[in-house]
Amino acid sequence: MLNQCLKYFYNKQYTLISIEGNIGSGKSTLLKLLQHNYPQLHYLPEPVKEWQQINGNPKHNILESFYKDPNRWAYTMQNYAFYSRLKHWKQVMTNLDKSIILSERSIQADKEIFAINGYQNGLMNQMEFAIYEQFYNWLLEEVFGKLISKQLIIYLQVKPNICLERMLKRSRNEERNSISYEYLLQIHQRHEEWLLGSQNKNQEILVLNGDKEFEGDSEQQQIMFDQINQFFSGLI
Repeated sequence: MLNQCLKYFYNKQYTLISIEGNIGSGKSTLLKLLQHNYPQLHYLPEPVKEWQQINGNPKHNILESFYKDPNRWAYTMQNYAFYSRLKHWKQVMTNLDKSIILSERSIQADKEIFAINGYQNGLMNQMEFAIYEQFYNWLLEEVFGKLISKQLIIYLQVKPNICLERMLKRSRNEERNSISYEYLLQIHQRHEEWLLGSQNKNQEILVLNGDKEFEGDSEQQQIMFDQINQFFSGLI
C-alpha cells in the first residue's frame, strides 16, 4: 500500500497544517470551525472510529484496550496509529485536487507526544521503542520528505484541568474511567517540550490559547480566527 501511495504521489507535494493539542483541548471543534471558514482546504479528522473498531469489529477496540492495559497495548496502539493515518492519507490523495491539507494531529505527534511519553513511563521497553523509532524515521523521510513541501502547526494550548473537564463532558467511553489528570498533565508537558522547545525553533507554529470555551462563543471564535487569518496570510 505504501509503495503504491508513494509511486503515485512522488510528483505531487502538499502543504500540511496540523492541529496539535491535548486530549479534550478542542481540536475537533476547531477543525470543524476551520472547515466552515476555509472550505477550500481538505480536512483530515483523527481516525478515532478506526481505533474503536478495527476492520469494523467493535470487539476489536485498540483505543479501549490501550487505556485499560497500557503496558500491554502501548506499542500496538502507536503502530496502528501510524498505519491508520497513512491509510487515510492514501484514501484522501487518490482524488485530491487541493494542495493544502489540514489534519487533526500529525504523524510527528504520534511519536513526540504519545510514543515518547509511553517510553518514559515504561509502557514500551527499549527494544519496542527502538523498533518504533526506526519505523518512524523511515516513514518521516519517505512520506513527509517527498510529499510535504511545507508544514505549519496550530497548537491549541489548554490547561490540563480544563482538558479534563471537557473530556468528561464529551463522555467518550474509552476515556471516562481511564484517563487521569496526571496523564493529561504528562501529555501537556510533552506538547510544551515538543512545540515550544528549542528543537522546533525554526518551525512555523501558531499558539492559540484555548482555555476559554470557544464552541458556540462567536466572540471568542473571532479572537482566535483573527490570529489564524494572520498566520495563514500569504498561504491561502
